[in-house]
Amino acid sequence: MKKRIIIGLAPIFVLIVAMGGYAILLFAKLGSQVDVVLRENYRSVVAGQKMKEAAERMDSALFFSLVGEEQRGRQLYSDYLPKFEKGLQTELGNITVPGEDRLAHSVQTLHEQYSRQADAFWKTADLPARRDMYFRELLPVFTNIKDTAQAVITLNQDNMLKADREARELSARSTRYMAFASLVGIAAASFFAARLQKSILQPIQTLTAVSKELGEGNLDQVIPVESRDELGELADAFNKLASKLRAYRQITSDQILQARQMTETTFSAFPDPIVALSPEGVINFTNPAAISLFHKIGSEGTLPGDVQIRAEKVLKGAPDYLPTSFEKTVVVRVDDKEVFLLPRVIGMRDEAGNVYGAAVILQDVTRLRLLDEVKSNLVSTVSHELKTPLTSVRMGLYLLLEERIGPLNSKQTELLMAAREDSERLLGMINDLLDLAKLESGKVTLNREDIGAGNLVQTISAELEALAESHGTRLSKTIEPGLPGVRVDLRQISHVFTNLISNAVKHSRRGEAVALAARSRDGMVRFSVTDQGPGIPEEFQARIFERFFRVPGDSAGGAGLGLAIAREIVTAHGGIIGLNSKPGQGCEFYFDLPAAQQSLL
Repeated sequence: MKKRIIIGLAPIFVLIVAMGGYAILLFAKLGSQVDVVLRENYRSVVAGQKMKEAAERMDSALFFSLVGEEQRGRQLYSDYLPKFEKGLQTELGNITVPGEDRLAHSVQTLHEQYSRQADAFWKTADLPARRDMYFRELLPVFTNIKDTAQAVITLNQDNMLKADREARELSARSTRYMAFASLVGIAAASFFAARLQKSILQPIQTLTAVSKELGEGNLDQVIPVESRDELGELADAFNKLASKLRAYRQITSDQILQARQMTETTFSAFPDPIVALSPEGVINFTNPAAISLFHKIGSEGTLPGDVQIRAEKVLKGAPDYLPTSFEKTVVVRVDDKEVFLLPRVIGMRDEAGNVYGAAVILQDVTRLRLLDEVKSNLVSTVSHELKTPLTSVRMGLYLLLEERIGPLNSKQTELLMAAREDSERLLGMINDLLDLAKLESGKVTLNREDIGAGNLVQTISAELEALAESHGTRLSKTIEPGLPGVRVDLRQISHVFTNLISNAVKHSRRGEAVALAARSRDGMVRFSVTDQGPGIPEEFQARIFERFFRVPGDSAGGAGLGLAIAREIVTAHGGIIGLNSKPGQGCEFYFDLPAAQQSLL
């Protein structure tokens, strides 16, 4: 096979080498001629033009002095005299055409004569004498310089035209030779291509057709082996490959069937409904729990509530939908009872991150939700019942401390002061519990209004600067330009800022700064409070927003309700809250709020 290809392509190779060698020689010759024109004649033309222009400006300078512009004339003459001499030196060093040497030295001689006469002109103060000298001596010499410089230009331009004609003739002659050689090459290529087609291309075409069938899944393909050359070896290797692919397909099909059966068996054991969706959003698998649920709610082939919309977003590339709060539950009626389902949508992705399906899990959280409601109601009821007697105790302590009933000694006063502080702290905790219960129940009405994010930060900073100063810290603020507005309940959002900044100043050393910032982030406005305190260990960060949780070893005080309340307020505004912290490097608490439609300052 190699020998046939070499013999068939050898004439074409020789022709290409010959044409290439001729083209190289042609280009070298043309390049030499162009180089001569550009390097020699063109430089002389440019030098001649510069001499003409400088001579004209020098003559104008002398004429200016005749009309009373003495200073301007002297300046113009001194500016263009060096330019003329530079052009003259260029021309004297670039004489390449016969007769050019005589013209160049003639210009040099005339210039020397003109320079002497010009020096005498400038030294003559009498205006009539100057005018006579200019018209009688200087103007004729200037005219001769100009004409001679033009002769230099014309001589070099004629030589350039001659070189151009020679290059064109050479190019036309070479074009005819190359066209003839190309026709010969085309004829030779066609002849050898026809000879090689039968021996090489036909087997390859057969192999290509069989490969397409193989790619479409038709593995029962066999290529006849008609020769012992490379193509015959390729056909034999292809037949062996097809045989192994048939065996591998059988084994893989068995493994896939076994894995599918195992997966279906595993999902069937789950008590929660599980649904698998194709990339188009079509249900292609449901476990028995999902089949039973769809049958009871009369939703055959579609997901309940807005779960289908969430699933379609995940299929289009959105992040997995993994809610954790009971507010995201879907309510369905099963056997005349309300059932609360917490949906989770998980995208099935390949190694490149492309989504090829989604799994939907509908977790029955009815019992957990009822337990959470009972817990919240219990906390709310107990807190409300405790508030009234605690208020009475607080009032009694105030009356005793005011000594309206009788005088107190120092020890009694100390005990009553401690009792009053404990009652105030207990009352604050009860109020926090009541606020948290209201927020979790959704009974709090938000009085929203539009405000610019920058104005909100300015307002909060002005209100809480005294709080920071009372702890020996300072409050700095950073506002990104062009921030959109937010739609918030100012009283509730102020509570969030107060809690975050209060925690930050408590965990900061005296003299340090607490940073309050606002910036844009993915269509939201992010507000953040950053301190330089000890930070929060990573193992406690996931629980920091839980009720009554406090980081072990934290001596800042508090009942652990402030961050839980802040989370509920931010959630009620349609935002999210979180933190970034590393031990020993401070802590950043942030919350993102949706941007308002209109742009505010």
